[in-house]
Amino acid sequence: MLVGEFLGISGRVDFDAAGGEVGLARLSFASRGTPSAPHHAVQRLAPNPSLGLVATGPEEYLLLSGPVTLPATDGWQRRIADLVREGRHAELARLPGELCGALVTARKVTLFRNLVSTEGLLYRRDGPVVRWSTDPADLLDQEREEFSRQAIWRCCRGDEVFIYHGLTPVRPGEMVVVRPRTLSSVRFDSLTPLDLPRRTPLAQYAELAYDMLLREARAYVGAGRVGVMVSGGLDSAAVLCALVEAGADVVAYHHVVDDPLADESGYARTICNHLSVPLEMVKAGYDSHFPPRERSFPHPFLNVGYPWLEQLAQRVHGDGIRLLVWGRDGDLRFGPLRYGLHDALAADIPFRERAALCAGLVSSRWELPQILRTASRSRSLFDDIRSDSGLIRATDFLEPMPGVPDDPFADVAAEDDYSVKDVCAHLTSWRPRGIMMCNPLGSRELRRLAARMPDAYRMFPYQGQVITKPVLRLLLSTRLPASVWRRYGRLWMSSAHKNRALADAKVFHDLMGGGDSRLVRMGVVNPERLAEVLTDPHRRRRNAETLVHAAMTEIFLRHYEGRIPNHDVQSRR
Repeated sequence: MLVGEFLGISGRVDFDAAGGEVGLARLSFASRGTPSAPHHAVQRLAPNPSLGLVATGPEEYLLLSGPVTLPATDGWQRRIADLVREGRHAELARLPGELCGALVTARKVTLFRNLVSTEGLLYRRDGPVVRWSTDPADLLDQEREEFSRQAIWRCCRGDEVFIYHGLTPVRPGEMVVVRPRTLSSVRFDSLTPLDLPRRTPLAQYAELAYDMLLREARAYVGAGRVGVMVSGGLDSAAVLCALVEAGADVVAYHHVVDDPLADESGYARTICNHLSVPLEMVKAGYDSHFPPRERSFPHPFLNVGYPWLEQLAQRVHGDGIRLLVWGRDGDLRFGPLRYGLHDALAADIPFRERAALCAGLVSSRWELPQILRTASRSRSLFDDIRSDSGLIRATDFLEPMPGVPDDPFADVAAEDDYSVKDVCAHLTSWRPRGIMMCNPLGSRELRRLAARMPDAYRMFPYQGQVITKPVLRLLLSTRLPASVWRRYGRLWMSSAHKNRALADAKVFHDLMGGGDSRLVRMGVVNPERLAEVLTDPHRRRRNAETLVHAAMTEIFLRHYEGRIPNHDVQSRR
């Protein structure tokens, strides 16, 4: 049972300060403040009076961040502290749930984050002073911070890149130990693929995946009413099925859009009606307050659906929901990473399935020479898709940037290390309202299963169609109507922000093309080309996504500059 949520941590220790005492302050997340004592650690707690935080030893404090899936008793906290202090890494790694935090004394700070934690814990060291936080704003100096011009350019394109030079993320499975004179890190948690028999068939992967998801769902039974973001797709449908079967008290939320090309509400209704789950429709749209000039973000928030998150967060908070579950990681766990003839021929799957996959390739939309080239492990049919210029985001109004990779997804492998989008959503939408986002599809056992699963089971061609996430489709085939798990293709989900870019060009010009534009000052946006794009409806639609990303980057730079008094934002070449 989920018994509580720790919404964030922050702290500072000056190893040269006299005394050696560590003071502890418990703050609600919305206060976002820190004490002024030379030694301090801050725990931001959810508004739950049943939760407590204890000193785990003389002048020793344990700070935690993220959802807690075991009773947060004093004994449980002391056990975590003992494992961290004594370096019993194997036992620490085996503890369930998303474990992330800090063990703090006057002479040593140990930061840790297990493999499945999605917390964005950062740290920096400046001489004898070490600081850490789940909010980068806590760690900014009053001196000038410099951003790479290339990183800011990539933010405008929509690439998820980490922009802070002086801050270091604690990676999944990493422990960072800071002493008065040294800083070291060790990997204490790693992923081992699930041990399965050779040629395990697709049906068994589907059965195992659902059993694992069901075990995760049982943690929410008795945790009060749980909100579930239901898009109408496979990922959220699988999560909702498991929660209902486990016996959790759930209510579904779905974004409703005006554009029929992007409307998935029919799928969401079908899922919820079949499972007898109440469905709340949340109107999604853009208004005159977007781009949100008044909002301060910890990073450029590269999510074109930011207003939708705010609308959902307000609704969920108003309904008194503290735990909000989503289908994040469905693509990573079960979606296609690569595919080709080699994956069909050499996969550790039954022979009859191998023959079916090869036959499917022959009937696919790919031509025979393309298929034959992928007999090499180094080649994938996705190589041709990614090289398609139609998938590269338009950057007509940005200054040329030599050396930037053409592929906007070049850093996708680092997303699990520090997801900028998730951190921004947590810090600006969810956690200030006391909402904890939970991710059942990101569990350790499902990750182990996915690490063992052949790429051939992530996608396969069938009768000219490309069937993605076959494991999820198969496990849903006995639990939901065929109209849900057989759905093929994607809806035009980008229409809303494209329409916004078409509707009010003046807002984007005033924000990014004027004399006070930080992006123009940094040489990232070309104001003349921006004006050309905004006056041409065809080019405006083509650049719509980049316009939104660049606008959110400009807003970040302006608020960032306000947090660093008397300094303009500078850039490194």
